[in-house]
Amino acid sequence: MSEALKMSSEFKQDPILVMPGGGDEILMGGSQFLHKVKSEDTNNVFSVIEIISPPGKGVSLHVHENEDELVYLLEGEIEVTLGDQTMTAVAGVMALLPRGIPHGFVNKGDKPSRLLDTILPGPFDSYFVELAALYSAGEPSDEEVDALSKKYSIQYL
Repeated sequence: MSEALKMSSEFKQDPILVMPGGGDEILMGGSQFLHKVKSEDTNNVFSVIEIISPPGKGVSLHVHENEDELVYLLEGEIEVTLGDQTMTAVAGVMALLPRGIPHGFVNKGDKPSRLLDTILPGPFDSYFVELAALYSAGEPSDEEVDALSKKYSIQYL
C-alpha cells in the first residue's frame, strides 16, 4: 500500500452538521461564544467558534504563539486591530490572522456582531471552555487567567 493511501486510511473525518444557532454556548467577557465544531471532532486539525458581541464588546488585543485563525464577519461592523493597523470591517470581510500577529476587535455598530472563527490547529478551543469555567465560578483572579493564558500560549496586550 502506498504511503499516501495508508495515511488517508488512518484519518477519516466524520461529517459534522451544525444547525443555525447550534453549538455549545460559552458565555464570558460580555460576548456569547457558540462552539460550532470541536477540535476533538476533527482529530485536532481545526475548531470553529461563532462569536456574538453586543455593541462595545469584542475580543481584547492578544497574540497566539501556536494558532492561525481564519475569521469571517457574518453580521455587524467591527473595529479590528491587526498588528499596528486599525480598520473597520463590515459583513463579508474575511481575514487570515497568522500566529504571532497581535489582533483583537470591538463591535462599533449599534447591533450585535457575528464572527465565525476557524482555529488551526484546533485544540485552542479548550482555552475558551476552560476560561468560561473560571468565569462561571465568579470573577477569576488575575493569577488564574494568567496561568490559563500561559498554558495555551496566548498573551493579552
